Amino acid sequence: MKQKTIEQAWRGAERCKSCGIRHLALFADIPQESFDRIHLPIDDITFEPGHRLYLQGDDIPFVFTIRSGLVKLAQRMRNGDRRIVRVLGQGDLAGLEGLEGLPMDHDAITLDHVTVCRIPKSVVKSLRRDNPELHMALLQRWQSALSAANTWITQLSTGSSKKRVARLLMFLHERSVDDTFFLPTRDDMGAMLGITTESASKATAEFKRKGWLKTVGQNRACIDVDELAPACE
Repeated sequence: MKQKTIEQAWRGAERCKSCGIRHLALFADIPQESFDRIHLPIDDITFEPGHRLYLQGDDIPFVFTIRSGLVKLAQRMRNGDRRIVRVLGQGDLAGLEGLEGLPMDHDAITLDHVTVCRIPKSVVKSLRRDNPELHMALLQRWQSALSAANTWITQLSTGSSKKRVARLLMFLHERSVDDTFFLPTRDDMGAMLGITTESASKATAEFKRKGWLKTVGQNRACIDVDELAPACE
């Protein structure tokens, strides 16, 4: 994380009123008078790619609302292998388990430049006591996380390697805020999809050759949705 960014990190809840993604964020339905009672800092921080928000087994004092960028959730297996079990994007909440006193069961690592709101657990717990809206929002987040996990299993962990890569590219396109999206490394693709790095490379090379996938600058790409869609079936 850049030191300059840390020093300039906004502290307090005032900016929540004008947050550009408030409709997606955890505090979307919280009345302003509740924010006025917040005294602990809510930090708006930007992280470099590869930064660890937390590690598997950690007991963390914060939750993170992702304002921009992508975060991978990776589990480390006993044999040393790792598996990326989800990718979080704008509006998603990282560290949800920590609100229930549970240790993290995965690493949370930034894939690209990521901006987050880092919220102390004590703030969430305090607001949760007095605001049924937040209690419902947390229940919805749990349901959303469960649904996303099920989708990850059914859509990105089944079928041929080519289908899995096509579905991942479509997923990344749909989560992007513009026509381009962050393109993971082939190693990360393999860890996300449960395939070899070589299989991920072959599939992406074929899609590029056909013009369905185009790289745009460093680590970004765009797809021809109409052409790629049949490869997902």
